[in-house]
Amino acid sequence: MGNTGLGVGLGLGLCAGAGVLMQAAGPNMEHLKRNTEASVNRVVAPQRQHNTEDIDESSAEELRDAMSYAKENPMLIQVPVLGTARKFWRLSDKATRISRKLALILRSLHSNGRYLTAPLKVSNVFIGSSGSVKLRGVSVSAKGFISIERVRDDYKHLFKVLISLIQTSGGDIANLPPDYREFLMLMGRGTFTMQDEFLIVNHVALLPMENRTEVFLMLHDRIVNYLGRTDPAKKKRILRNLPYKKDWLDTARANAEINQWVVSNVQKEYRRNPNDLLRLNRNVRCHPHEYNNDDIEETLYCEWPELLMAMEKMLHSVGELVDTGIANKFG
Repeated sequence: MGNTGLGVGLGLGLCAGAGVLMQAAGPNMEHLKRNTEASVNRVVAPQRQHNTEDIDESSAEELRDAMSYAKENPMLIQVPVLGTARKFWRLSDKATRISRKLALILRSLHSNGRYLTAPLKVSNVFIGSSGSVKLRGVSVSAKGFISIERVRDDYKHLFKVLISLIQTSGGDIANLPPDYREFLMLMGRGTFTMQDEFLIVNHVALLPMENRTEVFLMLHDRIVNYLGRTDPAKKKRILRNLPYKKDWLDTARANAEINQWVVSNVQKEYRRNPNDLLRLNRNVRCHPHEYNNDDIEETLYCEWPELLMAMEKMLHSVGELVDTGIANKFG
């Protein structure tokens, strides 16, 4: 697999390994592996509180407590990388759905000027067989909501809940794919702005695998075509900060499945630049070979798991992400 560094320009960065993941998220994060439901030092005192409130996505599906669900449903799964002899760890589609639904519940509270008055715990979370989610026994308030800290606290606690569920399901956080790891770090660091909440709930790490092709093409069009016409400086900035600069073509040639597109493009040979990295990824998705496997999107993700994330983050950093329509592509 190619280089996993995103470069200084992307700002947030990635942490390697489970220990670093916990340490970077704040002074209390090192306790997560022992008890992700440990109490925190400060609980917000509410002015207007609603006790034992239920919050969900209006699903009629039968729900069960999150711990028992996680014990029976692996959230982190290992898949073969087509065209190679390797395997890759990724989140199941149900796991990414659960992650996003929980984030959306928090965002819905925040959009109405409210927040959780006590740390979200795994015991508050109930999950359906399809990945629908409900919170039970939580209390909310509007007091002091103007402070971004209320929003950050909610996501810090969600960070802990998701780590706990993944571990309960048998997953090793050291095996988290880099895009989901960064999704967790974005919440766990507690340094994001209100504008970044859009990136949290629409993070590409939470996309169903079957939707990644459509989202790639949307982001590609925004970068290459739209910004290429309207703001070339933004386009150059994004391309300059894409990962895999040195080894993406070697990775493509080493994969027997992807190499079909490399060797067949004799009229316009691929060169080691970010434009051609995007061009190859687009061609693989748009021009299938006769024996193209249906799992080619998963193969692209396994080989370049940070590419789509980098495209999204850079579009967010230059104020172009919302207009891509990505929020409608999570299923």
